[in-house]
Amino acid sequence: MQPDEFIYTAFNVSGDRRTVVFEYCLRHTGAEHSFSESLTFPVPLKDTPEQIRSLRSLHLALGISYYKIFVPPVVTHPYAMDDTEAGFWNTVWRHGLGQFLYDNNLTADKLARFTAHDGQQFEGTTADNEATGAFLGLGGGKDSIVAGELLKATGTAIRGFVMATGEALGQAGEVAKVMDIPLQAVERRLDIHLSEVDKAPDAYHGHVPISLIFALVGTALAIATDTAYVMVANEASASIPQLEHEGQTINHQWSKSFEAEQAIQQYIQRLIDPRVTYFSAIRRLTSIGVAKLFANYPQYFEVFTSDNTVFRIDPARRPSGRWSLESPKSLSSYVLLAPWLSDGNVRRIFGIDFLNEVSLAQLFLEMTGTEGHPPLDCVGTPEELILSMNLLARDGRYGDKALMQLARERGIIHEADWDELLQKLLQLQADEALPAKLRDTIANLLQQGLSA
Repeated sequence: MQPDEFIYTAFNVSGDRRTVVFEYCLRHTGAEHSFSESLTFPVPLKDTPEQIRSLRSLHLALGISYYKIFVPPVVTHPYAMDDTEAGFWNTVWRHGLGQFLYDNNLTADKLARFTAHDGQQFEGTTADNEATGAFLGLGGGKDSIVAGELLKATGTAIRGFVMATGEALGQAGEVAKVMDIPLQAVERRLDIHLSEVDKAPDAYHGHVPISLIFALVGTALAIATDTAYVMVANEASASIPQLEHEGQTINHQWSKSFEAEQAIQQYIQRLIDPRVTYFSAIRRLTSIGVAKLFANYPQYFEVFTSDNTVFRIDPARRPSGRWSLESPKSLSSYVLLAPWLSDGNVRRIFGIDFLNEVSLAQLFLEMTGTEGHPPLDCVGTPEELILSMNLLARDGRYGDKALMQLARERGIIHEADWDELLQKLLQLQADEALPAKLRDTIANLLQQGLSA
């Protein structure tokens, strides 16, 4: 019987150079499962070393979704890899799959490891072509809106991009229209057999570092169009872990963290194309800072959403509106934004009175760190949410709502110098990996917005 193993087989580019098929083989307990996943790009991909290297990296990243089904102890691939790159992928798997390990009660030593070895090389450069402008990853939420408006204010020419699984673009299309930028959609098609294999009694399920995949999709698109920047909207709070498991911190947002941003940026420039810079435009903002700046863009109030359920592949499982009671991000967005908006605009945006939803009481206590631990989701930190609740209470707003009353009973709302904490969270944070050409301009724009 063949040993358990995950094999990166090959990737192939279609004749029109728009579709790439990535192939994998997963061996488990004597059975062999073959998978093919495809990405279809809105523009033809180049036949250059940089472009091929971007697809090689995507092959490695996309494979995580298939590897994690049975977590075999060995990974095999056909590519040349040095110690530095092997270290990058081992870090991605250890931390990017941290929540997956926690959810399945596994330890990191269960994961296969990449090692340096010889193999296929895609050397060479066509870097004489000048790269200009930026691609902005659009998710349809407040973070990418603040990032987009920020970059527009620098005078940089921007286009949006989105990775769509199936036909679901979520709110990205509507946001791009309001932002008045073209939107490029990359269509991702998972293997149709994945759901069948996933049903095996010994299969594992859980979170993968999707933001890494998003970064590499943007990089492939940037190379195809001679674009200099791949910009995302990951703020400072994304670097803060939610809990510990087997001696390792677990951060749902690890692939959005500053550590990941630096690693991905260096990986792209060293191993794919030095002309492309991946970065977050709003890394220096807390969630409080993002909320304050977003309140200045009422043109987006009726089109944006931060609710992940809107992006579900199955249309029958999506909510009828832009917000739902299922997503912790909806409650978090409501609490973070409410202090910076009028009551009318809060109703205009959400249509749901989240602070009066008794069913959310336990989630609210977890999100504020009062009971258990915060949910493994892209939500504000307990400190940020507690501050927001106290700002509302200080202004005498929503005092009759169920969660406001609960917050008083549990001591979440209390007397303190909230202005001191507010000023701390409205300061620009130290971490950033901005391109040198944009660093000072972005810092000045952020400072002006936070001081207004």
